[in-house]
Amino acid sequence: MLENELSTLGFTTLEIKVYLGLFKLGGSTANKISVETKLNRTNVYGALNKLMDKGVVSYVVKNRVKWFEAKSPSSVILLIKEKEAELKQIEKNIVNNLKNIPKADSETKNPLEASIFVGKKGLRLIFEEILEAGKPISILAAKSLQLRSFLGPYFLLWNKTRDQLRIKQRSLFPRSIRDTVEHEHSKYFSYKFLEDTFDNPTTTIIYGDICLFIQWSDEPIAIKIHNKEIARSHQNYFDALWDLN
Repeated sequence: MLENELSTLGFTTLEIKVYLGLFKLGGSTANKISVETKLNRTNVYGALNKLMDKGVVSYVVKNRVKWFEAKSPSSVILLIKEKEAELKQIEKNIVNNLKNIPKADSETKNPLEASIFVGKKGLRLIFEEILEAGKPISILAAKSLQLRSFLGPYFLLWNKTRDQLRIKQRSLFPRSIRDTVEHEHSKYFSYKFLEDTFDNPTTTIIYGDICLFIQWSDEPIAIKIHNKEIARSHQNYFDALWDLN
């Protein structure tokens, strides 16, 4: 509803009633607005002053009487743009302040942190985090390339972005799906094939101090573990498989 949208821009309930009433009437006096909105004149004048502060209402004096008029919708659009600029500044301030919060020494404190993500939205959130981390990526793929088929066009876009960010990725695929792998070797992407005896029902992704395990089903579940020792163990296992081929 229009009232809800105006409310998100900072209009009070009283201001919304007066503004919409004035928009309906066109040029009008405070008395007529009071009758139209069934609000007393004092409240109407107070709301009109606030609306003029917002830049969406103006007035002229005719025979010593103020005639108010709602400005064109472009005045509301200007409010929206100001709100967008304000939100972007808030976003920038939050990010900068969070980055400045001191963190525990990861060399002496290495707690186990685990998170669970479900479905396509959850996987896309994780993959955005992988790009933000900017660390080399190692992927031990599941047997049916579910990751590519499940994420669809987003997966292709993600790979393109990863390449642009110069994030290196190595992938190990089961040899049984060799004919379905469409990637080409590049400076930032390489892959090898494993014998089918190493076939896995899950997809394992290692980057930095994080291991990600994706269990495939109609609604995939991803378990993200942030722990240096666990990540190092799985990275060593991946490197050993890589060196076998």
